[in-house]
Formats: sequence, structure tokens, C-alpha cells
Amino acid sequence: MPNQTKALTEDKSKIKSYGYPIKNWGNQENKLGRMSYSQIREYMFAALVARTDIDFIALDKGEITPQRVVDQLINKMEQYANFGFDYIHERMEEQPDCFFKEGAFLQLFLEFLNKEEQGSIDSNDDDSPEEI
Repeated sequence: MPNQTKALTEDKSKIKSYGYPIKNWGNQENKLGRMSYSQIREYMFAALVARTDIDFIALDKGEITPQRVVDQLINKMEQYANFGFDYIHERMEEQPDCFFKEGAFLQLFLEFLNKEEQGSIDSNDDDSPEEI
């Protein structure tokens, strides 16, 4: 399941905005002991750069603009988010109250991790034929 993306629709009227700026992610502290976790943005950005096909040599040579690279990064981030929202929507259609249970989102993340581990075990199986 990890590294799953889904392209956005071309029909602009069907695009929904959830509108919470990334610059605000994790920077909310309060008196109840919640700590800021703004470093998560840096980790997400690093992962996004690693998962986006950016030609850094062309960028360095001036063959592509920084804005084009930014657009690529935004597009990739939107595709990841679109997959996640679509996945959540499908789960809610199957079971409308699935996210009203305590720990529901934690369980969802654990399912993704288990599928990732299962995929890596399957790909390293000695009984499977070698790729040529």
C-alpha cells in the first residue's frame, strides 16, 4: 500500500479543497501538554523530493525552472493525498462508522505497515522465480 498515488481528476469542478496550509502542520502547542511536531514537514518534504522524478541537473543548468520543480512536488503531494482521501472514502462507504471507533486511524496506519511488511516478505521469498 505505501507509495500509492492517484491522479487528480481533470474536471476542476470535482476537485475538493481541504485547505489547511502545510506551513501550519504540527506547529500548534497548547497548555494541555501537546508539543509542536513541526519537524514532520521537513521529513515529508524530504520523502516527497525522493519520490518525485526531478531532473536536478536540468534545474542546475537552467533548462527547467524552479517553479516547474515546485509544481511537480505539489502534484505528487496532491496525488498521495488524493489516494489517501479516496481510500478513506471507500472505507466509509463499506462501513460508515469505521472512523468513529477509538484508535481507528491508528489501526488504519498499522494496516498499511503490515501490508508493506507483507509485501517485502513476499518479494524476498526464496520459492519465487528470479527476475531476468
